[in-house]
Amino acid sequence: MGVRLQSRTGRGGTSQLVMSILLMAIAVATVAVGVVSGLQNPPPSWLGCVVFLISVGVTAVYQLPISRVVGLPPLGVASAFLVIGTAGDDPALDIALWVMAYFASKWITSRSLWMAVQWAGIAAVGAVAFVLLSRSLVEAGVWPLVAVVVGVVAYMCVVLFVDFVRERGRWSIDNAFGISGLSPLRLVGVMALCSLVAVAVYVTTTGTLRLVDGAEAELRLARETVPLLVVALFFYGAAKRRQTRLSEQRLSGVVDAARALPWDAESDTKALMVDFARRAIDAGEFEVRRTPPGRNEIGARFSSLDSTDPQLAAEAVSGEGDGVTREHQQDAVEPTEYLVASRKNGGTPFTPDDELALDAIGHIASETARVRGAYDTLLDRVDRDSLTGLPNYNAFQRSLARLNEDRTYASGIAVLFIDLDQFKRLNDTEGHHIGDEVLATVATRLRASVRPHDFVARVGGDEFVIILTKLQSLAEAKSVADNIVANVGAPATLGGREYRPLVSVGLAYSGHQETDPQSIVVDADHSMLAIKKSRRQGGPSFESSIGISPHRSSRINEIVAKAIDDGVLNVVYQPIVNTVEDKIWAFESLVRYTHPELGRISTSSLIEKAKGLGRMDLLTTQVIAASLKSAREFRKIVPSISVVTINLEVEQIRDEHVGGFLKDIVPRYPDITLCLELNERSTKDIDDDLRAQAEHFRSLGVLIALDDYGSEASSVGALVRIPMDILKIDRSLVDNLDEMRQREVVRALQGFGDAFDYSTVVEGVETRDAVDILIGIGVRHAQGFFYGRPVPFAQTMTRLKANGAAGTVGRNAANSAPASAPAVR
Repeated sequence: MGVRLQSRTGRGGTSQLVMSILLMAIAVATVAVGVVSGLQNPPPSWLGCVVFLISVGVTAVYQLPISRVVGLPPLGVASAFLVIGTAGDDPALDIALWVMAYFASKWITSRSLWMAVQWAGIAAVGAVAFVLLSRSLVEAGVWPLVAVVVGVVAYMCVVLFVDFVRERGRWSIDNAFGISGLSPLRLVGVMALCSLVAVAVYVTTTGTLRLVDGAEAELRLARETVPLLVVALFFYGAAKRRQTRLSEQRLSGVVDAARALPWDAESDTKALMVDFARRAIDAGEFEVRRTPPGRNEIGARFSSLDSTDPQLAAEAVSGEGDGVTREHQQDAVEPTEYLVASRKNGGTPFTPDDELALDAIGHIASETARVRGAYDTLLDRVDRDSLTGLPNYNAFQRSLARLNEDRTYASGIAVLFIDLDQFKRLNDTEGHHIGDEVLATVATRLRASVRPHDFVARVGGDEFVIILTKLQSLAEAKSVADNIVANVGAPATLGGREYRPLVSVGLAYSGHQETDPQSIVVDADHSMLAIKKSRRQGGPSFESSIGISPHRSSRINEIVAKAIDDGVLNVVYQPIVNTVEDKIWAFESLVRYTHPELGRISTSSLIEKAKGLGRMDLLTTQVIAASLKSAREFRKIVPSISVVTINLEVEQIRDEHVGGFLKDIVPRYPDITLCLELNERSTKDIDDDLRAQAEHFRSLGVLIALDDYGSEASSVGALVRIPMDILKIDRSLVDNLDEMRQREVVRALQGFGDAFDYSTVVEGVETRDAVDILIGIGVRHAQGFFYGRPVPFAQTMTRLKANGAAGTVGRNAANSAPASAPAVR
């Protein structure tokens, strides 16, 4: 039979319903009459009745097909046990017991009470015909064995006739009126087998189970019931063997469907699905339709992309859509259909394994159709980011190679590696839908900001890359980048709130054709990471920044070397505050440099380049000298502020580096306390000479601080490697003080400091809430934007003159990102 695509609600009508109710009534009436008869005339042995029930129920599992096609009702050998009623004293009870056992077996195997009762009704009509006809023949003097065979044939003919009427005569192969689907050879074979079993049961039991009485009752009961059990077990085993073969058939059909993948794109997916389903399970009919399976049917739900709108398919693949959920998109794009297998009412019921096999084939077909439908769409979108519409990483790589190769002599290109700062926090706090809107907004602004011959791509979750072309100089690249950053950072209203995107940009310039253009991307990426690192170390936190790769321009070397040699670096100062008294007691000195053409050079790039140029010690001595001089001026205004801290690596305290300079300059400022902040990472290789040098400085009144504790892979060993007076806790340990574990870590470090008489300073404090939590867990010293950003000497003097040592000044850095325009997180 071919595949029929149709929508229908079921089979039959009022007449079939009436027929079903009538059969149910017959089944119930037959059982009721038999039970009443049994109560009025109890059998000699109820144990025998139980054995009879079990034997019939077990044997009824074995069914034999009688048709050329699946669908006509199979017949079983359980009818052979009706010979008990032929010779028994109370045939009504015998028939009732047989019908009850048959009903129980059908209910268990079909899992449908409705169908089991109908089958029981048909069986009851056949059983009555069997017993009445065979008893009548025996009473008329016919040889009992002949009467039994006639009874078996009568039973089967009655059962088939009732089912034929119920199915309205549709026994033809094409489901039309007629009996062409019936196999006479199989029918005769089933009748012969049932007759033989019935004769065997009759002969071995020699009559009735009711004639059990007297001292020999138990022996006779055993002789008459054991044959029933033997026959039942034999055919139960045969039924299980058939189930095993059917399981193999199901598995084979599913495996064939899987091995045939990928299904031929030119073929009809639905026809293939039906073909594999027919190989897997026996059913009278297979359909692909829009309605779910009904009675006597099983079905597999699948989604088809045969008639999908390309745009809707693209949105389903990409996850886009105008506020429509993915589930609704799938329903709209992939109409739900069902692969349905059906059998006639009297047919062998489907098993759970049949349903699983059909569902597996339907799933394979659904996935095949989905992948096939999405394939063409993905080919068109392989180089494009689905959310922003920008080219993706693959397209960027190809464009970079092409632009590097095709540029003319002396035509420069630059790569801008752009990272959207604090984007993960934005997703976590505001929701991913706001994050997606931010990404789309940034992408639109980037497209609008570049020149026609530039290239923009999204290469990661919150990362974008721009290739600037036709450049004449690094300064030109920086100018274009400044314009892009300014446009991207403009406030935007998203989700009813105003946001100001914050980006870190790494710029790498190339003035000639590169052998490996990927190296430009690597350098731009490193410069971007340096910007992000500088934020964690006190750099600008609420404004976008551009870092220029020092590796790609010899001019950067010249700029940094000249700035250090000329002593034009800028030193800025950030207050350190006693949280309990809300008073400034120290300032940390930090180095900054802004070039007239290229703008601000990131601190990390400046330090890295100074090391590479061999000028790190010179830079440090300049910062120390400027810091001590400034601290003296600060103390003239606020005498209580007498401490200034500077950053250096532990190796620099040796005499051949900065140590000798320190021993010379510190005594010149007896009223100022200098604090050396030694980066924790640099203390890993400390030796005895460095420890002795540190102790010597402490004897001169210099304080030693361990800086950035808690960043990266901090260890407890760092706390004891070098003598110190101040422990500075890195901002990474206080970025979410609402979390209990983070608070307990800070509390433990404060307790450690108290135990060893260290002053503990928490860095990165940006809100009033953070201050309150820190005070609550015992922290007495803090530093961060809440108390003030790093600012030059003049601005620091202005603050001290206006507010003295006050730590909190009006609406300061704690609110530097106003609620109306918070930085993107």
